[in-house]
Amino acid sequence: MSPIDTVQSFVASWRQNRAAINDSVRRYLAPDCIYENVGLSRTCGPEEAIAFFDQFATQIPFESIDVTMLAIATQGDTVLTERIDDIKAADGTTLVSLRVMGIFKLHDGKIHAWRDYFDTAPFATR
Repeated sequence: MSPIDTVQSFVASWRQNRAAINDSVRRYLAPDCIYENVGLSRTCGPEEAIAFFDQFATQIPFESIDVTMLAIATQGDTVLTERIDDIKAADGTTLVSLRVMGIFKLHDGKIHAWRDYFDTAPFATR
């Protein structure tokens, strides 16, 4: 699987439910993966990333994330994405919509670094 295919598969499962998000984190993130929402949070490894999502769900009770990929590019094992992440409630209502720039660094088919950059203003109204 190419780096782009890996990233697209990783985010595609997020639209199902939180259990699928957790499964994809465990499947695609390397044991030492650094996941960072720049300026907000930083985790190391799949279980810390899942704990972040669980904690986030206590603030915004989301069930899924619908990702619209606006652009995706690769250079070697680095994948850059421009996307819209619609964070959804269990009934499908969009709770927050984020325009995100993300970078994924892969090695041997696993994500070893994942950084997302986005405007936090949509959270100010919640």
